[in-house]
Amino acid sequence: MGLWDSFLNWFRRLFQEAEVSLVGLQNAGKSALVNAIARFHTTWELYCRGASAILYVVDAADRDSVPISKSELHDFLMKSSLNGIPLLVLGNKTDKSEALSKQALMDQLSLETITDREVCCYMISCKDSINIDAVIDWLINHSKTVKRIPLV
Repeated sequence: MGLWDSFLNWFRRLFQEAEVSLVGLQNAGKSALVNAIARFHTTWELYCRGASAILYVVDAADRDSVPISKSELHDFLMKSSLNGIPLLVLGNKTDKSEALSKQALMDQLSLETITDREVCCYMISCKDSINIDAVIDWLINHSKTVKRIPLV
């Protein structure tokens, strides 16, 4: 799906609220992701409040941190309050040559063992805005309609 289609989907759902949790280890790229999404459109915060999806950001170029990220992710998902909430894992910093491939990241995080929810993995570069449109589209498609604001 192209950037234009993502924008149209976003616009159609502009007056919905979404609940999303963004988690990841320090320096994984969480703030960079939020800033990259904000550059796509300035009204994201109007409908992203809370948690109807979990975004887990991993520094795909820091191979030493991946086992820690795996442990943290699996421990985090054990919380009963998070049962069934869709998970989007973002392998950030693909602009770096040492970044893991998508399959390597999925394998090292043991994503195939997570069976109690939908799991998706995208490789992104917040620095170069690679795949940010796909992240936005995924967020839109997984947002819960909490409240509709009437169009006057």
